[in-house]
Amino acid sequence: MVLHACIELQAKEGEVDVSRLAEMVDLTERAVKDYLDDLASLNVLSYKGAGRYVVNERLVGEVSEDLLFEPRSTVFIEDLEGRQPHLLASEPISGKVQRVLRKLDFPLVRGAEVREKLVGARVEDYSFPVRLLGERLVLPGFAGHVLLDGVYVAGSAPVHSILNLALFDFTILTVVCLSVGGFVGFFDGGILDSDRSVRKRFPDLHSFRGMEPFDEGDPFYELSTDFPELLQAGRSIAARFLREIQHYRLGISIIEELGDRFDVYFRLGSLVPHGFLVASRSLVKLRDECNRLFYELVEAARRNGVILVGVSPVSMDNVFFRACRPLLGEAAGSTNDLSFLSMVLRDGDSTCLIERGKEKGKLPVKDVYEFYLMRSSLVTKYEFISGNPLSDHKKVADLAYTLTSAPLRDRLEAGPSVVSVAKQEASNNLTSLVTAVEAGLKVGFQSMLEKVQRAKDAERAKKAFGG
Repeated sequence: MVLHACIELQAKEGEVDVSRLAEMVDLTERAVKDYLDDLASLNVLSYKGAGRYVVNERLVGEVSEDLLFEPRSTVFIEDLEGRQPHLLASEPISGKVQRVLRKLDFPLVRGAEVREKLVGARVEDYSFPVRLLGERLVLPGFAGHVLLDGVYVAGSAPVHSILNLALFDFTILTVVCLSVGGFVGFFDGGILDSDRSVRKRFPDLHSFRGMEPFDEGDPFYELSTDFPELLQAGRSIAARFLREIQHYRLGISIIEELGDRFDVYFRLGSLVPHGFLVASRSLVKLRDECNRLFYELVEAARRNGVILVGVSPVSMDNVFFRACRPLLGEAAGSTNDLSFLSMVLRDGDSTCLIERGKEKGKLPVKDVYEFYLMRSSLVTKYEFISGNPLSDHKKVADLAYTLTSAPLRDRLEAGPSVVSVAKQEASNNLTSLVTAVEAGLKVGFQSMLEKVQRAKDAERAKKAFGG
């Protein structure tokens, strides 16, 4: 509640004043200041002096951006924990941070001690709630550099932009623009050869026909409902489906056209579609198209001998943490895998494989496995489909480790460089798309207003001049 009030005040007034916040949340200033100090310890706020704070807009903005495509609009403190590895990597964790995390029931484990325990734990000696593959829970130094010589590696990534356009004095129109970028990089002697690499984008604004700037489909999708309170969640789910549909289409295109050149394809985001429960006819249609394209992508990869890999720098799963509870004890608290492993793993460490079989609400899949890998102090989840999981685990981990470098800025995202290049390609395309959409809407609406005005004036003239 306090966090959301801070975000609202920041948006309205450019800062968070203790007295104004106390009025909003109906608490005393002293109680509010305790919460603000906690948020400042987690780097969510910074103190300006004289009872004023400023929200870390970059951090909160990135979290909120990720939640756009989820069926919830609430940002929780837990969403911010594992996205700041520098807070958790140091031993011991600072006293202020410890105090806050203890309130959140966060496991203040000693990373080195727990790592040693997990490295020594043989998978076959325990009974786990999920199927784990590998000799031990944590594999120290599992991934390392490999020489990429005469090798192609593929990657893709989606981006989006939210536009709030004021249509004169009539209404506010909110538009979500979506773009996907693809990159098939060629590496010669460990160095990227840009001339022999291939870039792709969707929608391709350079191949438009007439007024339609897209390769296929309607450029605009509008969701309506008889229940306004469901509209925001429905639009978020629709936006996610539309993004995934574009992403799967691009992936299929890359594999069918260039799949004989590479054998690993890194895809930013979850590999398997999210299992949203929907009843709206429009959403059911979108979900079905998304599911169809996922299976088509899997078929195309199987025909071409390509390993599909989902790259998730941000994940709220806690499957691995729950599996480790018998070793950690009940006093371990609760958290997600990303936050837990940020304290435990070291550079090059990987978890064992986690088999993700049939799950309630999700598509029927098989041979889907995931693991976590630390590189440059950042933990990333990798999800892949394979009939030879143990050998492909090593192959994917080494390739991901080799292609991953520290982010160019203090960002909570990591992953193979081919994904980063694909994301930049998508971002460049998105800029052009946003410009085209803004201009098209403004010109179209202006034209409509002029037609309405001419019709009004013609009717007035008819009355004024007697027919």
